[in-house]
Amino acid sequence: MPTRLPSQIPFPLSSFPGANPQEGAGRLINTYSEPLDDPQQPTGPARQVWRRSPGLSLHATTSETAAYRGGLIVNNLSFEVWSNAYIVNSAGVTTLLGILPGAKKVSIARNQTNPSADVVAVDVDNGAYLLTNAGAPAAPVLYNGGGNLPQPNSVCFQDGYFFYTIGDGRCFASPLNSVGTINSQTFITAQAKSDVTLLRGIAYNGWLWLFTTGHCEIWQDVAGVAPQFPYGRLAVIEYGLAQASAIAGSEVGFSELMWVAQDFGVYWATPGAVKPVKVSPPDLDRLIEAQVRAGNTLEASCYAFAGKKFWCLSSPAWSWEFNLTTTKWNERWSLRPSGLFGRWRATGGHPAFGKWLIGDVQSGNLLWIDSTNFTENGAVQLFRMESGPVRDFPNQIRIARADFDFDMGVGVAVANVTTPVLGASAGTNGAVRLQVMSTAQMQTNDTVNVVGVSGTTEANGTFLAAIVDAAHLDLQGTTFARAYVSGGAVTDVTSPVNVIDPSVAISLSKDGGISFGNPLIRKLGQQSKALRQRASVKSMGLSGPMGCRWRIDVSDPVYTAFLQATQSSDPREIGA
Repeated sequence: MPTRLPSQIPFPLSSFPGANPQEGAGRLINTYSEPLDDPQQPTGPARQVWRRSPGLSLHATTSETAAYRGGLIVNNLSFEVWSNAYIVNSAGVTTLLGILPGAKKVSIARNQTNPSADVVAVDVDNGAYLLTNAGAPAAPVLYNGGGNLPQPNSVCFQDGYFFYTIGDGRCFASPLNSVGTINSQTFITAQAKSDVTLLRGIAYNGWLWLFTTGHCEIWQDVAGVAPQFPYGRLAVIEYGLAQASAIAGSEVGFSELMWVAQDFGVYWATPGAVKPVKVSPPDLDRLIEAQVRAGNTLEASCYAFAGKKFWCLSSPAWSWEFNLTTTKWNERWSLRPSGLFGRWRATGGHPAFGKWLIGDVQSGNLLWIDSTNFTENGAVQLFRMESGPVRDFPNQIRIARADFDFDMGVGVAVANVTTPVLGASAGTNGAVRLQVMSTAQMQTNDTVNVVGVSGTTEANGTFLAAIVDAAHLDLQGTTFARAYVSGGAVTDVTSPVNVIDPSVAISLSKDGGISFGNPLIRKLGQQSKALRQRASVKSMGLSGPMGCRWRIDVSDPVYTAFLQATQSSDPREIGA
């Protein structure tokens, strides 16, 4: 009987696919790693855990078919731009403002005018547009600073000033907290290097960062009085910006600036730092260069949840994201309408209403990052991990078993999604329509229990729901009769499809990861029923000269956490 101890299957902490699968060290797709124990005093079952990435839930819908271009929260309304500009409230109700010319990403900023703010959006090809009139949301109107502002390619706001960048290297400052006439002499020129184009102005860390295609100039407030430009140059750094949309992180609530530079690397400037640090691995550098040389657009975005910050970079072919807490990278995939997986469907991103709103490249929807939802607006989110080669397992040795430790018993017997009731009115055909905090994880024909509603007491009971939008549902078979007073909660008690008894698919490659065999399906356990700690596969044949690489996939929308894995020539379960 073999006595060799099991060999550890090396799953990576960061994604390393390699230029060729045979040289790769493994991949993380829609999953990220984080420490699980104190490395100095390990006491837990594993030192590391790989968790499923957060999903996407619906916040608002539009009829837009063009790409999402950006947004910004202003007081209690969010300004959002597709081919048209909209305002969106916390309940997901949208109001059309009108056409904003262009198709590329916009930069958008607001000032501190009270009681309402001025909001300006800049399209790279069409210039600046006001989205407010006397502080109130209004149809977009072209803005040229009283005729003194050349067509800008970006806008940002800081210290009471709108800053507008021009491609020829100039940066204009507005009057203090005003969208009035700009003084034609209140500008500076970024001129530390020649033969460059000024792409973006970014307000970050109390400084003004002016990014060109070849360098970045950092400017600070020197309290200049018009027509003097209010800032003076502080420093010059050698890392420019590859594309105007390849930068993100200055958003309120994130405050960690990252961008793609002209050398195709990703750089990170932490708060208080003037010199950025390169953080992209060679695999990503190579992918970025290929996309830029092909003329494709890169889009950077960011989001935060559960104390973690993620910066994401997408091209038409792929999406990678950086976990700023662990400084590790993982990949993001989304299921396309074609049935194939491709780049992550999320684009853009900014905080609003206590969450991070995200555009959707597959629709005109406005989504949000939801760490309790393991789908992407109802579509499958694939959790995938691929290992590096098991190198300490000799060639032509029997693979008697492989064991994969997961959090087990993660099936969901009943949805048990509860959301407070905020109001009630008459809905379709006179049914009771409830306004709730969120319908993100509910579907039409789900069974819901409603309790505690005062006034509209006919809403209390058990009904089938009809989802209206991100914040409203109708109670089928009811009739609205009494005015809403206060209180109430809705609980979805439906038995969710495909999550009562979830599974993991485990497959093996013996040719260096070029191809994988047919997956073997193993159960992850029904709710709170964890009869085993691990999922095991047995009798997998002989090892080969290129080692064994393993792939694990979970498509059922349940919480997924992976701990460690081993393979052994001994059919007995060691350490169980």
